[in-house]
Amino acid sequence: MVKLATVTIRNFLSYLLYHEVCPEYKENIDEARRSCDIAAKELWQNQEFATSSPRDFNKACSTLFGGFFYDVNAEENSWNKRKNWNFLMKKDVARKVVKFAIAGSGTNTMALQFQTLANQNALHSALVPDIHGFEVIAVFPPTPEVREFYRHHAPDLNPVGRMVGKAYRDPGKPRYDLSGEERLMWETGAASMPDFQFFLEESLLKLCYPKMKVITPVWELNCGLNFFEDVHTVYSSIYTVLCNDLMLGYKQSVDLTEKEPDDVEEIEEPNGDGAGKKETTL
Repeated sequence: MVKLATVTIRNFLSYLLYHEVCPEYKENIDEARRSCDIAAKELWQNQEFATSSPRDFNKACSTLFGGFFYDVNAEENSWNKRKNWNFLMKKDVARKVVKFAIAGSGTNTMALQFQTLANQNALHSALVPDIHGFEVIAVFPPTPEVREFYRHHAPDLNPVGRMVGKAYRDPGKPRYDLSGEERLMWETGAASMPDFQFFLEESLLKLCYPKMKVITPVWELNCGLNFFEDVHTVYSSIYTVLCNDLMLGYKQSVDLTEKEPDDVEEIEEPNGDGAGKKETTL
C-alpha cells in the first residue's frame, strides 16, 4: 500500500509535467516527485522498524532497569520462543543480552563504568523528559570482530551494533509546558542534550537512516547508554508539518460568560383546543 500510494502521486505529478499543465511550477513539481522517490523507500523501512521494535537489547534493558517490561513475571517463557512478539525475558537472559552488547559494541569507558556500577548495585535508569523521541544521526552495524565475538561466546544471541541519535520534539504535537527561559534555550539550541547512544540488533539497524525520526519514550542509564521501548510513530527524513494539519480537530471556542437566550414555554388556554396559545418567558 505504501508503494502504491507514492507511485500514484508521482504518476499524477508526471502527468502534470508531460502535459505542461502548470509550467510555472515545474521546479516545485520536480521536487515533489523526488519526495515521492524518497518516501517510497523510507516509509516502508519506517513501518518495518515500528513493527520489529524494541527487539532483544531494548527489551532486556526495560526488564532490568525500568519501563514497560520491568518486574513482569516471565518464568514460563522459553528463550527458544523469542520470535513471538509478546515474548518476555527472564532476568538472567536479560543480563546476558546487556553484558554481551556492552562488551562487544560498547566503548572501554562505558564498559568499565557499567561494571563498576553493577558491582556497587548502583545501576539505574531515568526517563528523558520533555521530548517526543529521537532523530537518528549515525548508524554503526556490527563489525566482523563483533560478529565473531558473539559466534564464539554467545551463539544464541543476536549481534548488536550502535546507533547515535539526538533528542527530537515533534512540531506537529502540542508544545511542552516550559518556562519562558527554558523555551528560549530550546529555540536557540542552548538547551541541547548529549547525543543518545543506542545498541540495536542488526535487523533493526539496517532499517535506520540519518534524519529518521522515532516517536518513543527514551530512557537513559547512568553508565552512558540509552534504550527505548514502545515505538508510537516513525517519520521519514522529509517529514514536514503543514499548517493546515495543525488545524485538524480544531473547535471554535465557546464564550461561557455569555448569557443564554431565555427559555420559552408554550401555555395552552383553558379551552383545550389549542387556539389562543401564547408564549411566556421564564
